[in-house]
Amino acid sequence: MKFGRRQFLFTGSSALLGAASCKTLEHGWPEKYEIDKPPVPGLKGWRDGEERVIRSLCLQCEGCCGIAVRVVEGRAVKIEGNPDYPTNRGGLCPKGLNGLQVLYDPDRIRTPLQRVGPRGAGHWEPISWDDAIARVGHELSGLRSAGKAHTLAFLSGRSRGHMPPMISRFLRSFGSPNDIDHESLCGVSDKVAHELMQGVRDRFAYDWANTNYVLSFGAGLVESFRPTAMMLRVYGEMRSGREGHRTKLVQIDPRHGMSAARADEWLAVRPGTDAALALAMAHVIVRDDLQDDAFVAEHTQGFESWTDAQGRPHKGFREHVLASYAPESVAALTGIEARTIERIAHEFADHQPGVAVAGRGVAAHANGVWNVMAVHALNALAGNLDAPGGVLVQRAPPLKVWAEPELDAVARAGLGKPRLDLGGPAPAPFARSGMAQLAERIERGDPYALGALFVYYTNPLFSSPHPARLRAAIDRVPFIASFSPFLDETTQMADLVLPDHTYLERHQLDVIAPSVGHALFGVRQPVVEPLHQTRSTGQVLIDVARALGGSVAAAFDKDELDLIKEQVSGVQEAQRGSIQEDDADAFWDALLKQGGWWDAPYAHGNWPEVLRTASGKFEFSPTRLVSAVPALADSALGGLPRYEPIAAQADSEGESFALDSYKTMTHAEGRGANQPHLQEIFGVQYDRQWGPWVELHPLDAAGLGVEEGDDVVLEGPAGRARLAAVVEPHAQRGTVYAPFEYGHSGYGRWAAGRGESVNPVVSPGRDALSGSVAWYDARVRVRKA
Repeated sequence: MKFGRRQFLFTGSSALLGAASCKTLEHGWPEKYEIDKPPVPGLKGWRDGEERVIRSLCLQCEGCCGIAVRVVEGRAVKIEGNPDYPTNRGGLCPKGLNGLQVLYDPDRIRTPLQRVGPRGAGHWEPISWDDAIARVGHELSGLRSAGKAHTLAFLSGRSRGHMPPMISRFLRSFGSPNDIDHESLCGVSDKVAHELMQGVRDRFAYDWANTNYVLSFGAGLVESFRPTAMMLRVYGEMRSGREGHRTKLVQIDPRHGMSAARADEWLAVRPGTDAALALAMAHVIVRDDLQDDAFVAEHTQGFESWTDAQGRPHKGFREHVLASYAPESVAALTGIEARTIERIAHEFADHQPGVAVAGRGVAAHANGVWNVMAVHALNALAGNLDAPGGVLVQRAPPLKVWAEPELDAVARAGLGKPRLDLGGPAPAPFARSGMAQLAERIERGDPYALGALFVYYTNPLFSSPHPARLRAAIDRVPFIASFSPFLDETTQMADLVLPDHTYLERHQLDVIAPSVGHALFGVRQPVVEPLHQTRSTGQVLIDVARALGGSVAAAFDKDELDLIKEQVSGVQEAQRGSIQEDDADAFWDALLKQGGWWDAPYAHGNWPEVLRTASGKFEFSPTRLVSAVPALADSALGGLPRYEPIAAQADSEGESFALDSYKTMTHAEGRGANQPHLQEIFGVQYDRQWGPWVELHPLDAAGLGVEEGDDVVLEGPAGRARLAAVVEPHAQRGTVYAPFEYGHSGYGRWAAGRGESVNPVVSPGRDALSGSVAWYDARVRVRKA
């Protein structure tokens, strides 16, 4: 159905004002706003005209900002920011403001469903929760009875708060080692680099308020960094300046995106050469003796060359960068002039405190870990680790850890089996999960065939490279259950759908993503009664465990909300932070009223927390890396950061282009494509909404005979996509750029059928150290449609 902007704004506004209660036409669009609204669940508990403001947490991205939801007569009508929450401080990004379109989406799954036709054909019938739980119990009991508990795999995305330990507990008590999250699809190379050099397997927080200089390597600070609302505030504060100082922001990125357009300076680096550029900057800093000598001497290892116990010499970081990364030798490779490298390196060293930040655009290459290591080395040279205005390690709240469940013989035997996803030839040594290689592992049936598959908060049949291959692979699995509240591409392949509540209808513990540094957590709470016959996935797992009986049931002797409160009790017993109560119930009530708990301001200088390596120091040449990769032990460079060229894919049919498939402000963890208000603001940079596009340099476009608005076809080894052309003067020659979000075949009426996805075009190359998909290494042929 086609409609204009005026009609969209009318229907969208009506949806936000009362979508759950609007009269609708047969096609599903609201007819008009009705004053006499039909009843909603829980209405009897409300007086006419009664309003409440209920605090909770957003879940439109992993930033999980504090929100305050205005509820009128049992209907949520507006979402605002919680002014007390330390990250967003009352502000919200477009994704957070748009959360009501998740709650009131007319295409939500409203009851459990079971497949009644061929798998993937879209034929369903409703089923009661009791029957659904019984069916899952029957399928899983069969696996346990046959000694095949290990053949259950649980696929999850960014599951938050109490859900990762809940999933782990279920799998352990059942007897499966296959707790497979999406880290290899969404990127973990930055976390691996941080782990190797600093012992912290996480992203970092940054003291944005006190920093003077920001080197942003491929990080979408304005459009897609986390938490988005906090970063928008931070950007404004940087622009405003403080006490005569104004933070300088240098965006180093192949694409002229929002962050580049709003930076003080943009360096259009060639894709995948970030390590060379960062090491050239390190060369200048070391050559001109601009490093923080005190920090380097006291808190780092591997800066100077050394000789081991066997008398073998090893290069140090100083000798390495001076010998190999002079700006003149790097300029042609990176596309950045030597004089610019010299100037930026001096500015960074001379205007500390500052930070060097590595984002998805740096990490999502086959050399991603090396890229991030090179960038992070700049922070160590500058001495800005755990310093005011520098790089911080996010502290964790003192949540109580659940006691380990007692395992029966079946569970112990199953947990002794190898994981399905982490084997195969040349496994990545620092991967903890391997969803990206799931297709080949299922195809091989090695070390075993899967018996059942659970899918929670991930949609790999859309977000994986070469999704058709994965679709064919999981079609071999006898039983698939999805917990999605939407019929996304992966859920369409399920045999049973057990729909979750939306985040505005459930309780969920959530710990903040790295952001402010000090400990911070909150609890989502229902702001309305569940609109449909949905159920929290955590409680569903408990119900299934109880249906299985025995030691699996014994592992879940409490309901989900009681387990959340048990974790929270650890913070209450610590008697510190923003809420201190002697009584557990009083603490819980205050937590919900305040919208979260936060600790005292960040305490600098806790080096055992900040530098968790075996040496207790920042390691320029990580000892764990050398131990895990024997070839590095015999290399003159050892584990020192280096530029590793990316092998270009063979191109036998014509000129190929690099493909940059970036994420935008409205990505919303992949769910933004089905939220119409977010789709309307996609055109904030280009006048395009509701469908994908591809950006090309004017000379490349002219060479292809392409003009603005023409359709072009991108072809790669794994597939093709047809997109509308945008002629972009800031694009790099030989590179094309397309947003990641589009091309759904399902999910909902606003996402489905709107253009084609670029994901099938991407070949499934991976970082050899982290196992992450090398999204930005894709090479495509481009032609006019």
